[in-house]
Amino acid sequence: MIDTERLKARLRELENAKDEIIETSVRITRLSKSIIYSLIRNDAESARKYISEMQELMIKLKKLIVKYPMYYNNAVVSLQEYVEAMAMWYFTTEGRLPEINELDVDVIPYVNGIADFVGELSRKATEEMIRGNLEFAKRAKDVMENIYLDMLNLEPRDFEMRKKVDYIASNINWLNEKIFYKTLALPQIPTNIRNANNTENNN
Repeated sequence: MIDTERLKARLRELENAKDEIIETSVRITRLSKSIIYSLIRNDAESARKYISEMQELMIKLKKLIVKYPMYYNNAVVSLQEYVEAMAMWYFTTEGRLPEINELDVDVIPYVNGIADFVGELSRKATEEMIRGNLEFAKRAKDVMENIYLDMLNLEPRDFEMRKKVDYIASNINWLNEKIFYKTLALPQIPTNIRNANNTENNN
């Protein structure tokens, strides 16, 4: 006879752990979206509050997947969402992207999260152009192009990751077009005023 009581207890433990990992992952994903939405609206105060909540959940999630590594795949999407949200935070507040060691995640969620960040950055750049902040959009485009080149250099074999390279390229092309038309729409200085200014400067 097998020890059914001990096996049952272990099964219940694993089932409960899996449920907890999934639940925690869902909460992290929701918070990551709230962070990005807040940053797109320039609401850094709300974003900071959500980040604090998300980081507490991340500590919990990491402990769970260390103890129950068989359920890592149930957490990987939320790790990716975490990277995406933190990339938006670092870029909008410090003008840079976080390093992998700063976020303490594995390479796959890190790379995928940075790739997905490009789409949200494109949205943010569009909102900033509507507000008249063309310079932000240009900086965003430069970062997106650098990420694209970095992704190419990684030479990923994973099909989903390779698709993200195309996704980044399409976002760059889309933003380039928006910047181009926004530049055309900027008010031009009339020739007579420009000539008058030049004459005045020469005198």
